[in-house]
Amino acid sequence: MSANVTVSSYLLEDIFRLLDYLGELEPHKSGYAPRLSYDNAFRDLQLKIQKLQRKTFSAYLLTVDNITESEMLDLHEWVAFGNSVYDNPCSMSDKFGRPMDFINGCRMAFEMATDPSGFFGEEPHSVDGGGLDDELPF
Repeated sequence: MSANVTVSSYLLEDIFRLLDYLGELEPHKSGYAPRLSYDNAFRDLQLKIQKLQRKTFSAYLLTVDNITESEMLDLHEWVAFGNSVYDNPCSMSDKFGRPMDFINGCRMAFEMATDPSGFFGEEPHSVDGGGLDDELPF
């Protein structure tokens, strides 16, 4: 059974960017107490955000049915590059214009690639030459 979970991708992206930024900070020498407490607060925040990432990932997996092994590997790679599980590489959107989650967005993109007529109707037919070989009328 698939469940719908709506989470603002902008909020998650901001959290993930903050985590990346915090990971790039170098620890300072502990000779100065205010700086040490500042660094400790950042480290605590970083740990809390990492826990949130794991919980978000686990909660997301509960909302998607029948994930294949290749989809799971692609999802892990997508998240490892700092992307959200609530966004997809093809920029697919649902009928309300909201970004689709990773698995459903990738599945939809695959379906569109394999059967475009199911989404866009008949492919346009070309007219025999389209009159391009004829002389110009002016």
